[in-house]
Amino acid sequence: MSTKGLSDIDGPFILFPRERKAYSMPEYFVDTLANGVRLVTVPMPHLHSAELVCYLAVGGRCEMAEQTGISHFLEHMIFRGTAEYASSTELERAFEAIGGAVNASTDAETTCFHSRIHPDYLAEGVALFASMLRRPKFNDIDTERRIILEEAREDYNEKAEQINPDNLMAGMLWPGHPLGESLVGSPETLAVIDLVKLKNYYRSWYQPQNLVICVCGAIRRDKALKAVKQEFGDWIQGSSPAALPAPEVAGNGPESCWVHDSDSQIVLQLAFPLPGRCDERTLAVRLLRRVLSWGGGAKLPLRLREELGLTYAVEANCSMMDDTGYLAIDLAISPENLTQATAELFAVLIELRDKLLTTEELTSAIQAYLFDLEFSRDQAEALAVRYGWGLQAGYLRTLEQDCEELQALSPEMLQDAVRQVFRLETMKLVVVGPWAEADRLAVERILQDCQL
Repeated sequence: MSTKGLSDIDGPFILFPRERKAYSMPEYFVDTLANGVRLVTVPMPHLHSAELVCYLAVGGRCEMAEQTGISHFLEHMIFRGTAEYASSTELERAFEAIGGAVNASTDAETTCFHSRIHPDYLAEGVALFASMLRRPKFNDIDTERRIILEEAREDYNEKAEQINPDNLMAGMLWPGHPLGESLVGSPETLAVIDLVKLKNYYRSWYQPQNLVICVCGAIRRDKALKAVKQEFGDWIQGSSPAALPAPEVAGNGPESCWVHDSDSQIVLQLAFPLPGRCDERTLAVRLLRRVLSWGGGAKLPLRLREELGLTYAVEANCSMMDDTGYLAIDLAISPENLTQATAELFAVLIELRDKLLTTEELTSAIQAYLFDLEFSRDQAEALAVRYGWGLQAGYLRTLEQDCEELQALSPEMLQDAVRQVFRLETMKLVVVGPWAEADRLAVERILQDCQL
């Protein structure tokens, strides 16, 4: 098999953007205020809307053990009224008045506030986010606590056992570290988070140097910069503590976690650690995820669903942080299919390790990826993540950069990524559902005998 990259291969596919590399304007602009607030402007003049996003550099990995869930709790409390808007209802109606639908999310490293707005009301949208992020009132903490407790209870069964595979997997990968804890928190930690702790945490992390604002849509850079300076330019910079570095994932051989649940199906999650998003193999791993589970020719659905009928849902995903991460494979199966599905899953991974992808397989996967990158030029939300989150995460990549590097990937490079990632000594397995002891023993034998 040749080691040529895809851009060197002649074939029946038309690849983007090989035929149209040059675009008439930069993909984005970055401006930094004197206090450290960063603005990313992404002009999309063909749109009739704009996406306004605020990324703060605070998330689950910033929390101490007794504070587990406080980043997510604080995200909720930011909506509970501000100096200008007495309640969450008033705030939501103010966003709706400019075409918005405000929402937020918290992950391990960032807290994101976002809303679509009408481009003519950009200044009003920036002012609304400034009101939320700079002047929250922290109203109704006990009401919000009850809401979050309901959210947290979704991760537990009737015996108060954790059944969320993502949380169980994080605990296996990073035991005793904030990354190994639930982002929502537990009933115990949520019960002791009070106003004093919330306000102290807010003052520590909601700082101008921790904020990235991204505006994508039919907007002008100068107007966006003027609005951000007006609302955030006088925010006085303080200091924030450093998040704990991620520990190395233990490599003591395959480890598994089994939890009984009364559901009708078993949920299985298989995970392999990754070194962090700035690793040179990251783009190859992102493509590998698609080879595994995206599209009609994807390896896992083709084998497990289409050929064997063992599952309806199987998916591979990557969680990549600054200095760590993992590639996970999730599938839902009936109890009688657990052993066979596990064996077939490993057979697919071993085949990928031992057998190069054909030129047609690689070309098809990259073609689909390139189309998605091309389509994202019409999606303000997608570009807000690419450039806003990318700047906040230190992983700011252009579409052109991804396109060019994708077409340079070869079958050998994908195989090298497989061999680096799918290592038995660091593999983790989580199984949740109505499994039988005989099946657990059979799966454990598969893990021990696996030649991965």
